[in-house]
Amino acid sequence: MLDGGPESGQGWSYLTADPPQVITWDECAGDGLAALGNVIGLSDHEPDWPAPFPGGAIGYLAYDSVFPLESLRVANPAPPPAGYLWAGVYDWLVAREEFTGRCWVRATNALGRDPHVLISAARTRLTNPASPTPIVRVTGLTANMDRDAYSSRVRQVLDYIARGDCYQVNLARRLTMQCDASSLDVYRQLIERHSAPFGALLQAGPIDVVSASPELFLRSDGRHAIARPIKGTRPRGNSATDDLRQSQDLRASSKDRAENVMIVDVTRNDFGRVCTPGTVKVTSLWSAEPHPTVWQLVSGIGGELPANASVLDLLRACAPSGSVTGAPKLRAIEIIEELEPARRGAYCGSVFALGFDGSLTANVAIRTLQLADGCASLHVGAGIVAGSDPDREYDETAHKAMGILRALGAHE
Repeated sequence: MLDGGPESGQGWSYLTADPPQVITWDECAGDGLAALGNVIGLSDHEPDWPAPFPGGAIGYLAYDSVFPLESLRVANPAPPPAGYLWAGVYDWLVAREEFTGRCWVRATNALGRDPHVLISAARTRLTNPASPTPIVRVTGLTANMDRDAYSSRVRQVLDYIARGDCYQVNLARRLTMQCDASSLDVYRQLIERHSAPFGALLQAGPIDVVSASPELFLRSDGRHAIARPIKGTRPRGNSATDDLRQSQDLRASSKDRAENVMIVDVTRNDFGRVCTPGTVKVTSLWSAEPHPTVWQLVSGIGGELPANASVLDLLRACAPSGSVTGAPKLRAIEIIEELEPARRGAYCGSVFALGFDGSLTANVAIRTLQLADGCASLHVGAGIVAGSDPDREYDETAHKAMGILRALGAHE
């Protein structure tokens, strides 16, 4: 898992495997987030440990978890691609500081295993030479919505907006590919060719999740919390001049600024459900950030957690991110459920690292592949507002897919 980005000022990556404890949450079992709370405090603080994440649980919270979390009705008859939550609880961890390349290893006996044995095994893994990465090429690309079908649904969203049901809806379509490669090989090739500040590989039971996410959903040290929602997109330019023009156009666009500030308001509202009154602030607004194939408009929100709340209370209140739903949030989710033919699964949920110390780093699982049974699925979406043009919104989804597809030897 990678942990970096413009707001952090540095970058770390983490490696671990073979969790002695796994927490899952499916459609038949209570509340998986409550079980996650037992991870906090399992291991003592290690004073010389330099990385932000001290070890703990790493996993995903699916987009579909919003239905039990908010007591919403599931209307889409399509089967979910994954459970609501999967998390491994890990008693050893390798942390790498990306700027210097230095690595640290730590282990704990919190789960009943000998930390000396765990550290020795981790060092052996690190010294074994990595096998060459085979070239990964996916085949048989299909989409569950072509331009006409997607544009038709955009027009339905515009009708809802005109009637006053909502202000914005993030509408996604799904691309499906045949993929015989291992998820590790897919991840290695994807990160080499399509870098991402919050990328992750999870081999998570029934599915593998490969994420090249550019977006931080939540970060907290247990008291102070931040979110950095993305909303607003332009393709990268073909030259330095054209690239600069695209970024300036994005920053100047009244439509994209309005789209972004709607999600800022959604996030402020979500923070307000948990954070101490008066502490929720907009820390930055409308920054244009470059990514491999697109420019994105990014804002920042901060808040303070009261003593009687944990980061899991904040995760429960905020999931899924407003940047991948719309506004008002719950009505947008109902419209998404009506119009999207495929359930989202891990897409638009979050890949997270919950520390033994109560810290949290969680991405928004966009630019994210879900792999199972020799197939890989990739969802791509766009935020629909009153000024949206259906063709341009479809083109935006294509630009977002382009970098991932190119990295895997495919194109639409």
